[in-house]
Amino acid sequence: MAGWGAAALAAAAVASGCADAPATAVTECEAEIGIGAVATDIVFVVDDSLSMAEEQENLRQNLATFVDLLAAAPVQNDFRIGVTNTSVTGYGGETAYDAGPNAGPPAVPYPAGALVAIARDGAGAALAGTLVYDATGGVFGGARVLDAGSATLVDDFKANVLQGVAGSGKEQPFAAIQGALAASVAGGVNAGFLRPGARLAVVILTDEDDCTDPAGVAATNTACQDTDVKAQLLPVGDVVSFLQGPLDGELRDPIVAVIAGFDPASATLEPTGCATSFADPTRLDALVAALGPERAFKDSICDPDFGPGLQAIADLLVPQTVPLENAPSDLRMLVVSVEKPDGSVTGCPIAAAGTPEAAAAGAVYTPPGADGPATLTFQGACRLRASDRLDVRIVCAG
Repeated sequence: MAGWGAAALAAAAVASGCADAPATAVTECEAEIGIGAVATDIVFVVDDSLSMAEEQENLRQNLATFVDLLAAAPVQNDFRIGVTNTSVTGYGGETAYDAGPNAGPPAVPYPAGALVAIARDGAGAALAGTLVYDATGGVFGGARVLDAGSATLVDDFKANVLQGVAGSGKEQPFAAIQGALAASVAGGVNAGFLRPGARLAVVILTDEDDCTDPAGVAATNTACQDTDVKAQLLPVGDVVSFLQGPLDGELRDPIVAVIAGFDPASATLEPTGCATSFADPTRLDALVAALGPERAFKDSICDPDFGPGLQAIADLLVPQTVPLENAPSDLRMLVVSVEKPDGSVTGCPIAAAGTPEAAAAGAVYTPPGADGPATLTFQGACRLRASDRLDVRIVCAG
């Protein structure tokens, strides 16, 4: 009976024409196995202070390729995107725009984390900095939540990153992140943005450091950059704990990417020597360091082309843990490989989660449980990138 393996059992089931064979029965060797989609909710936090027009346009020009990379990932990435900006309060405590295209009675409030859309003219062109806002109802409107399946996703996304330059000069991306995610629960202005079971990603674009200042100790831009004042701002550790803690009742596996005043050659805090960076982003750097290289990325706002940085962010957003549909009961029946853009193929040895072999394996198998289906987690040389192709098959001996 040693040769009576899964293949023989499958063949017997087919040959006998069993009408009551389970739907998940393996009836074909060397068959591809189903890989489920993974949901990712992405918040872009865009600096809308006076100096940001060029950088917003740089971002806009590279978004179509970024979206294409997300859509072409080796694992179906059911992504969703929302955009907010860094305006929460001003140095004088103001909470609304008082200059630029958003001026006028009644003043448009700073979003403080609310997801926002940018208005269009009659030809469909974005009116940079003109937030869609219903003053009568006191709510932000327009295409605020952009889903992967939307026919207008790219156009809406390109418009929404043009947040304008009339915002607060006291950039507070940390407060904006907290506001956006806290407002995503029932009853909040972003209610429904965070989906059950979805991962979370945050992308920050700013030419200054964070100045989230709940105690109101920073009254000027110079104060925001002072080392002693920075020590009194919202602790970076509190932001890390917030992102890694339950959000709307779930842990979200957060990923953070930052494009800020890092050195364009090394992405360090060395002097950048470019006119588009106005402060060393020490607090943003600390956030990236706390999350680690598999959860965070940083790039320079001094780069004339954000394309390569957005490629790296798209790679970081590729799901590394994927659900398996109709997984076999024995992981030895799984054969996994990853094809790279150059055509080379990397085989991925599989090991069970919790075993000594798991640390060196290319893919780690976790069996199905009460919380969900079986999964594979890719690592090492088999870590997935946006341009890879994944092959997962059932192969059984006769």
